[in-house]
Amino acid sequence: MKICLCQYSIIWENKQKNKEKIENLFEKSILKNVNLIVFPEMSLTGFSFNKNITQLTDDDFEFFSNIAKKYSSYVSFGALKNGKNVCITVNPEGKIISQTGKIHLFSPSGEHKQHKDSSKVHQFVLGKTRITPFICYDLRFAPLFWIYAENTDIFLVLANWPESRKTHWKILLQARAIENQAYVAGINRTGISPDNKYCGNSCVIDPWGKIILDAKNKEGIFVCDIEQENVSKIRSEFPVLKDRKRFIEYAKKVDNG
Repeated sequence: MKICLCQYSIIWENKQKNKEKIENLFEKSILKNVNLIVFPEMSLTGFSFNKNITQLTDDDFEFFSNIAKKYSSYVSFGALKNGKNVCITVNPEGKIISQTGKIHLFSPSGEHKQHKDSSKVHQFVLGKTRITPFICYDLRFAPLFWIYAENTDIFLVLANWPESRKTHWKILLQARAIENQAYVAGINRTGISPDNKYCGNSCVIDPWGKIILDAKNKEGIFVCDIEQENVSKIRSEFPVLKDRKRFIEYAKKVDNG
């Protein structure tokens, strides 16, 4: 399958300008037979707490739905909906098939005081490929990925990840791929907000931890081939997941004496 990562400098709190920018990026690209198009966290506004602006509207949803229809592709994008920072996925007909909220709110910025956390992860299947979406800060919490690993071929991580922690971004993406023997696609933004500069480096990592796509710090549409069969092949030849215990079992082994 072909996955398309859309990396761009999100114009702060300006939905219309961001829609125009996205349209311009697609006009400059030749996209054929793409199966999944993915945008960064809070795709049209940046990581803002201005709920009057960030809240998903019908027009916003229609914008992404139309992209799905135009390219006959699934589309995953980030928005604020019902007070939650979410990843919404629509099918080629523009209908919602998955909606996952951010599990770990970014307390250093006060997100836990502004947004509601989510307790459920909604996976989706594209052909035979099982996909699990997460959002930004969730990347730091390995147990969350462990729980879904056996039923996942690709993890998506939609982000607004700052340049100051750029090293963490790549290492954590690779770690999640290696330890779970799955593809990991991290979709980040570039540019600046009032508080941060963003590194880009949207990446696709294969199940061995090899970076097979790196958008670096450029704006654009980046396409990568995913070979889903590699996941089952690697897991069969090197059965790490079969040998891994549940987190609760490791906790029982702690010597509190």
